[in-house]
Amino acid sequence: MHKLIDSEWSGEKGLFSHKQAFTASKDGNIVGLLIGHAEDEYIANFDYSVANQPTALGGQEATHMEAALHWMDRLFPVPRCGSYYVLEFAVSPNAQGAGIAGQLFKAAKEQARAKGCAQICLDVAADNEAVGFYRHLGFRIEVETRVPLLDDEHGIGLHLHMVHDVARLV
Repeated sequence: MHKLIDSEWSGEKGLFSHKQAFTASKDGNIVGLLIGHAEDEYIANFDYSVANQPTALGGQEATHMEAALHWMDRLFPVPRCGSYYVLEFAVSPNAQGAGIAGQLFKAAKEQARAKGCAQICLDVAADNEAVGFYRHLGFRIEVETRVPLLDDEHGIGLHLHMVHDVARLV
């Protein structure tokens, strides 16, 4: 994952471009990250990333990624028209509980509104402890998916597609 982010962070395009990111810092260190895309941007950035990931990864990692990506469209529903899609979200464990997550989601909500999006959506592994946090924010599960081949060969199990109306998000 680090290689993919490194290869796209400074660029204008890609799923992991800084142009799509919000960060939170504490004492000069990044302690929170949210990367999101309006639905129309997501598709273009996804296509760009898929085309460039083999070069960024190389060798067996590229082969593994290409095999997994072939099935990802079955695991992750395409964001609905008019949605803002949160691709990546993380807060450092030592900074959790300080309101950083709420601030990042507030920034995402403002960005979604500015882009005319009606809802924010995200995908998360069903066994991820963040599911409870997302429910606390008011996200609801819209779709549950599991692709046996991805689970068996890549360890990517049941995922939840969660949504929240922008007008109601804290």
